[in-house]
Amino acid sequence: MWVKLAFKLFSREFRRGELTIIFAAIALAVLTVFSLSSVTQRIGLNIEQKTSDFIAADRRLSSNHAFEPHILAKGSEYGLETAKMLYFDSMLFANDELVLGSVKAVSPEYPLRGQVTLKDSLNSAPYEVRGAPEKGNIWLSEGLFYSLGLKVGDKVELGAGLFHVEKVLVNEPDAPFFSLAGNRRVLLSYDDIEATKAVQPGSRVFHRLLFAGEEQQLTDFYTWLKPNLKANQSWQGIKDRQSPLGDNLARAERFLLLAGLFGIMLAAVAMAVSAKRYCERQYDPVAMMKTLGGSRRVIRNIYLLHLSLVTGFSIAVGLLIGFALQHVGAEYLAKFMGAELPAAGARPWLLSVFIGVVCALMFSLKPLLDLFDIPPLRVLRRNLGDKLALSRIHMSLSLVTIFLLMWMFSQQLLTTVILFGSTLLVIAVLFALSRLIFSAGRKLGLSPGSSWSLAIATLQKRANANAIQLISFALAIKLMLFLVVLKNDLISDWQTQVPEDAPNMFLINIGQNEVQPLGEFFAQNNILHEDFFPVFNARVDAINGEELARRVSRQEGEEQGEGEREGVNREPNLTWLTDLPDGNEITSGEWFDSNSGNEQIEVSVFEGWQERLGLKLGDTISFLVNEQRFDAVVTSFRSVDWGTLKPNFVMILSPNMAGKIPVTYFSAAKLDETHTQAISRMLQRYPTISMIDIKSRLEQAQSIIAQVSLAIGFVLGIVLVSGALVLVSQVQASLAERMQEVVILRTLGAKGRLIKLATLYEFLLLGATAGLVAALVSDVTLLVIQQQLFDVDGKMHPYVWILGPATGAGFVAMIGYLMVANTMRQNTQGLLRKLS
Repeated sequence: MWVKLAFKLFSREFRRGELTIIFAAIALAVLTVFSLSSVTQRIGLNIEQKTSDFIAADRRLSSNHAFEPHILAKGSEYGLETAKMLYFDSMLFANDELVLGSVKAVSPEYPLRGQVTLKDSLNSAPYEVRGAPEKGNIWLSEGLFYSLGLKVGDKVELGAGLFHVEKVLVNEPDAPFFSLAGNRRVLLSYDDIEATKAVQPGSRVFHRLLFAGEEQQLTDFYTWLKPNLKANQSWQGIKDRQSPLGDNLARAERFLLLAGLFGIMLAAVAMAVSAKRYCERQYDPVAMMKTLGGSRRVIRNIYLLHLSLVTGFSIAVGLLIGFALQHVGAEYLAKFMGAELPAAGARPWLLSVFIGVVCALMFSLKPLLDLFDIPPLRVLRRNLGDKLALSRIHMSLSLVTIFLLMWMFSQQLLTTVILFGSTLLVIAVLFALSRLIFSAGRKLGLSPGSSWSLAIATLQKRANANAIQLISFALAIKLMLFLVVLKNDLISDWQTQVPEDAPNMFLINIGQNEVQPLGEFFAQNNILHEDFFPVFNARVDAINGEELARRVSRQEGEEQGEGEREGVNREPNLTWLTDLPDGNEITSGEWFDSNSGNEQIEVSVFEGWQERLGLKLGDTISFLVNEQRFDAVVTSFRSVDWGTLKPNFVMILSPNMAGKIPVTYFSAAKLDETHTQAISRMLQRYPTISMIDIKSRLEQAQSIIAQVSLAIGFVLGIVLVSGALVLVSQVQASLAERMQEVVILRTLGAKGRLIKLATLYEFLLLGATAGLVAALVSDVTLLVIQQQLFDVDGKMHPYVWILGPATGAGFVAMIGYLMVANTMRQNTQGLLRKLS
């Protein structure tokens, strides 16, 4: 019986629009979460795919020793693409010239991500391919052509093998960002390794396996691989690679994460407010049903069924609109970026449905329980039950739910705490401010017949409801201001770290006698360049006399000794400098004092290696260069901004290191197409100099910034629409009360112009107040976000203090006035008919 009645009431209320608010709120929550999470996930996947090009795979497994064959076979079983590589150094001989080259032997599947850039001759245009040299052929970097006097089609000896020079190797996707191998790179077929006779037992080689596939396949494979990993094997993705691209990817993910969290917050606010308003509008019908004999159980079942129906229907509509919205947005972004965005996974669908159900349940639970407690006597005494309007339990439950939803979406506690804390601050400030403003309305001394007096009196009359409206408006404005600053200032700050005039070429292996001629060459050709840095490789051998553990091979039966201090598995590039380089900041200790006269060599260490090696100020590090050992005292630790795409060092030595170790020099320069011929002549004149092209890295970093900026712009558009819907739902909930006020004012002789201006001023005051508080809290929160999440110097944004109140007043006044304009245009008889 009650089911039939429930459906009948549901149909009537749906036609009358009684369920419009709660339906719109749930649909808004679902479509906002779905569209934002889908777009941000698709752009995030696109960024990850592009950055995966720079390791030529999605994941890679590295070791100094050969891998068991079954690892590749197991990867194929998991549906992954696989490739194998081997690095070694060997001599190349041609035209009576002998040069040491850095050889990379690859299987035919290489690269799994990205493409190899080649030229058919030294003077031809470059092009991209996916593949490796066929057996018997070899691809050489441009520097080797000059050093060996070769041209395409010649023969060259590599180790014990004789190979056909097929192509000029311009760039590989996984070429090292900075390496002393420089422009002496060789790409060889994996099947030709044996022909070189260069890889023998005990040879210094480096093995690498590449894997590409879906994220779940990679996760499943790593779950199998992890227990079998040896001490000398490492599993890496682009985020594990200490490079500017890894840092830029991490920063991009933080931007997109913030954008998604804003959608969660806005949807939650809309749902909490609309659920409460809907239940308030059902007080009278519930009291009437109880008067007619309806039991609490029947009433509970009716409204729970209503909630289930509207939740299911609104989730379906929200998903449909959200899917269309993200599809249009993704197509626009893909067209703008000239690349097809990857499809989003199941997470946006599951997350949207889950949040829709949770919002409907958690934000409606307490108002529904209050609704069931409405006494039948309210039929005679309309004020009974009004005290249930503001429930601390409901507010607390809503806040806890919002926090948990944000935490679940972000999976980052710090980010959630910062944004949620700023939201609580907005709520607290606005409650206090609303009380102050509304209670002071009578003391302003305005004339009784003025529109301002009527507006302030109206605000004071609905103090509690207006406080809630202020919070809703302020949160919507706060999110908009957040995104405006993110798009304009933070993105700009990020972009300035990769300036337009950043060097795009590294020149290394420069001899000391070549420094001056090369500097003159740069000056003659108007080429901007950095200083010439001395550089050499050294092994970190011991700390305070305690030798570091070397990398071991369990395959060879070796085991690391108990209690041995963990070391590093590579020889870092070292230099000595007089001044602290750009992009470096001392975090503890002091930079070198060149006037101290101290003969002790000092070293400044990148703070990432401080924890890795367990270092502290005053420790003595022993370095080994070939057979030569020297000690240096740690005098400072530095933060390093790897995102600048400039050469940086994990360890920098004091200037008194000069002359103690043989070194080569390197520099960085900004080249363009007009310098191509001059650079070619320079390399022919100085064939030992190697040139590393990092233009592709710069372009990749700029591409990531552009994609994130577009994504935030798209999110800003959605938040503007969502914010407008929040305002509409707030104003619509108070339309009945406003109709009563208009009828009373007209009965008392108030003119239409007075009522219209009073309504406009009311919304202007609400919007300006909400905008002012939102601007101040947003700026403080952004200062914390800049410092804690993006590791940049925080700064205030004064223009937001003006933009917030102005935008708030204009936006709220426009939406609010348009919503009530139709009510004020109707005659008194028509309004009375609607109220009845």
